[in-house]
Amino acid sequence: MSLGRPLDVTLEYKQNIYNISLDVSGWDKIGVHLVPPLEAPIHVYGSNDGGALQGVREGNAQLATNFEPIQVTPLATGTPANSMAAAGAYVIPVNMQYLKLTGADVYGLLLFNQKIS
Repeated sequence: MSLGRPLDVTLEYKQNIYNISLDVSGWDKIGVHLVPPLEAPIHVYGSNDGGALQGVREGNAQLATNFEPIQVTPLATGTPANSMAAAGAYVIPVNMQYLKLTGADVYGLLLFNQKIS
């Protein structure tokens, strides 16, 4: 049995000037659907640094820093890359606590968080 959570993050992505950071802890993989048109590649980054200051504040996705490029795999070809260069379906394995998507305008950015048990 598995759990899933669909999310439409299009508005948040566009309001933050084509940049979104998400806390994906607890999920095993993230399915990404880029609805065309897509102007340019969307880059994918991960981090475990939530920007916490000991005794002052806890970390979160908005404070997260030290992002590194991570792999994303298009479901159409299965060839891993660190960006989503075309509209379509992708999968991102969750190995970091925070996920950052940044790049260009897209008509729709739909996510499906999945926990496999």
